[in-house]
Amino acid sequence: MENEQWKYKVGGRAQGIIPSLFVIVLFGGISIYLFYIKHGAFLFTMLLTVIGVALLIACIYRAKFVKVLISEEGFYHQTKPGNGRFYKYSEISQAWQSMGRELNGTTGCFCSYETYEGNTIKFQFFPFEADGVDYLIQRVQEDGGQNISTDIEDTAKEYTIDGKIYGKTAIVATAVLLVLFLAMTIPAMLQIGPIGASTIGFGGLGSFVGRGVLLIGVILALLVVRYRCFKVKIGSTGFYFRSTPFNGRHYSYSDITNCRIEQKVYRHRRIGEPGSNHTLYYYYFIFTDKDGKTTKFQFQKPISGHEVEVLKKRIEQANGLSESDVQG
Repeated sequence: MENEQWKYKVGGRAQGIIPSLFVIVLFGGISIYLFYIKHGAFLFTMLLTVIGVALLIACIYRAKFVKVLISEEGFYHQTKPGNGRFYKYSEISQAWQSMGRELNGTTGCFCSYETYEGNTIKFQFFPFEADGVDYLIQRVQEDGGQNISTDIEDTAKEYTIDGKIYGKTAIVATAVLLVLFLAMTIPAMLQIGPIGASTIGFGGLGSFVGRGVLLIGVILALLVVRYRCFKVKIGSTGFYFRSTPFNGRHYSYSDITNCRIEQKVYRHRRIGEPGSNHTLYYYYFIFTDKDGKTTKFQFQKPISGHEVEVLKKRIEQANGLSESDVQG
């Protein structure tokens, strides 16, 4: 490893450290001041300081342990301490990249590669790192693998889409949001404030907190269900779909009469910012079976766009449909 000459590097960069330090200094200073004047709000700002420290640790961790190093002979992929592995290009059966809008509208980029043992591994990259990913895919093709960035059809291949990628991150982020919400509201409900200041009773605030906790709790539960249960397994003759513990079903491609990929764009105004719209992007795969039942599932295009295109293509081929027939 030490003697390897790396041509490209993906990840392993100290990004986000300065903003994290800014959060720590800002809210740490405010926390000290509020604690000094005996204001209960220091609990909230202290929590933000702790979150800033956690973000700083995460940034340092990613810079040290999450990276892909690419050379002429192969590439080294590491996601945590001790699990780094060097792959020769001849060990990879296929590699591809997927790009698309993230939920917030930014461009997301992922590269996937499959070993001859059947393991599929994904890693995220930024647009400015695309040259390295293009080189990796090209070398896989040259050493006997398949470059399927343009040719997605190989009916012998199996693919899986699930809620595991970033699933834990979303669950943790929602749990942190719940803690933040409680930290902002509970002090007011308990009438915590500077000595002599007016206080807020339970009344309407208690109702607001109850609804907020319920909403965040529902979102958290849905994220857990998606992480534990959501699965689309794409095979050579059909696919298996499950979104809850009880609705798993296998479909033959010939069982599907219609399918399409749909992008939904939602815009809403930001509170306190007249004329400012916030845009969210969602992608859905929608299919109708022979019984006339229409089913849809949400997917993240940067992560699973290729797999969904494969699913759509195989349904189209099994039914002898044209592109316009499938989308119509």
